[in-house]
Amino acid sequence: MTDIDPAARARGQAIRQSRLARARMIRHRIIGGALALFVASFLLITIVLVSGHDPALAKRSSATTVASTGSTTTGTSSSTTSGASTSSGNTGSSGSSSSDGSGSGVSSVVTSQS
Repeated sequence: MTDIDPAARARGQAIRQSRLARARMIRHRIIGGALALFVASFLLITIVLVSGHDPALAKRSSATTVASTGSTTTGTSSSTTSGASTSSGNTGSSGSSSSDGSGSGVSSVVTSQS
């Protein structure tokens, strides 16, 4: 039962060695690629921070200031118009109502956040 051709055994070992070498080569390529990606990403982050473009330290844009001013105005308007009949049925994310009729040119906006 152990009559195996020595040539067949040699071919089997050669196939096994080539498979192991191929797997080793794939592993090395994957590890090298991951390492290169890691180094490149941290190099990019370092260059951005050293050049002075740190997003955490950047000045706030005017759009953010307008949004915060708008939310303050919205909070005041919604508390003023909360008893009005036009805003009681509004359950959407934003809507407008003109309950005070003073004609001041400022429309009140009712927003709800969840």
